[in-house]
Amino acid sequence: MKRMTIVVLFLGSLALAQEGGAKAGAELTDPVEILKNADAATKEVKAVQYTGSAKGTEANETRLPTAEGKMVLAGWANNSPAKYRVELKIKRPGASDVIELGAGANGDTTFLVDHKNKKAHEDIDPAVLGGARRDVSLITMAEFVQPDAFSDEISSEKPELKGAAKVGNEDCYEVHVKYAQPNVEAVWFFSKKDFLPRRVDRMNVNREGKKAGRQLIITDLVVNPKITDDAFKLVAPPGYTKTDDFAP
Repeated sequence: MKRMTIVVLFLGSLALAQEGGAKAGAELTDPVEILKNADAATKEVKAVQYTGSAKGTEANETRLPTAEGKMVLAGWANNSPAKYRVELKIKRPGASDVIELGAGANGDTTFLVDHKNKKAHEDIDPAVLGGARRDVSLITMAEFVQPDAFSDEISSEKPELKGAAKVGNEDCYEVHVKYAQPNVEAVWFFSKKDFLPRRVDRMNVNREGKKAGRQLIITDLVVNPKITDDAFKLVAPPGYTKTDDFAP
């Protein structure tokens, strides 16, 4: 009898463990819970590296450039990533040539490597980037290193879980958000595995009353990679002119 009791207790415990495991691995259906998990996940991120690709959508499809490149982000200061390094390829609307540039900041100086003109611009003022500052922002997913990254989304009115989608090899929740600002919305794609964002489709209404958006897709994401401060310093390629003049 004692042996039978032990077996029954063991089987009961096993069943409870399996039930708990199933619940733990169950997919979420509450969009606010997903957003809160995403916000918590980004708080554990100190630095990231990834491949980013960006383009305009709707009315911006022919207005914004397409961009792809490698990005490293680390820390947060002055309402932006404290340090970054990017290698970028950009194609302007209607253009056939591809522009290649590098850029970065280490908290003290900001630099731009202009491969076409073989110039390396560096100064303490971030404005040294010139027009390339907009280009760098195209594949910058600042939420990775931003404190309370998804507080606006969490507090938005009636976020909606649209379903699931695949981004690269990552299975993601698809969450639609309407912000407090009129006519501003976004669809976020959060990994079901780590709740970090893998894609965002932003949308607003332009001056002509048309929907205009931009999309950013993240792949090859590495969280908290081993990087040193040297990664964010300018090393001008051989033959390049180094200057503190602002880029055009």
